[in-house]
Amino acid sequence: MEPSELVARVDFEDDVTEEEAERHTRELRLLLEDLDVDEVRAAEGMAASGTRSADPAILAGAVLVTGALLKPVLAALVSLVGAWIEQSGQRSVTVELGESKVTVQGRVSSAEVEGIVRALRADGSDAEPGAGAA
Repeated sequence: MEPSELVARVDFEDDVTEEEAERHTRELRLLLEDLDVDEVRAAEGMAASGTRSADPAILAGAVLVTGALLKPVLAALVSLVGAWIEQSGQRSVTVELGESKVTVQGRVSSAEVEGIVRALRADGSDAEPGAGAA
């Protein structure tokens, strides 16, 4: 079975320094490593436009999650990301799986997690549910 790849991209608050962005990205990566996935690492070379660093992947907060059985852990991943946003005080995290993309904006309820997971499992659909406040 070919491993799936998921990208979690952090949208930091405007006043975040490069050092804070690195720390937040590292904290998110460590949380995601607790999931039953093959690998979690910084997504080098996947920078968002407008970054301010020589290493834009760290500043952009892009984390790559790889696993042969990635879809079964999506609910846990979405819940973790929502809790992390609330704890870290950052704006949001956009989760991309294949052609599907969903933006999580804070702690999410069980019903919201289910909706986000459905959107991520659908091929080619973009969805941005109002998943809580940051």
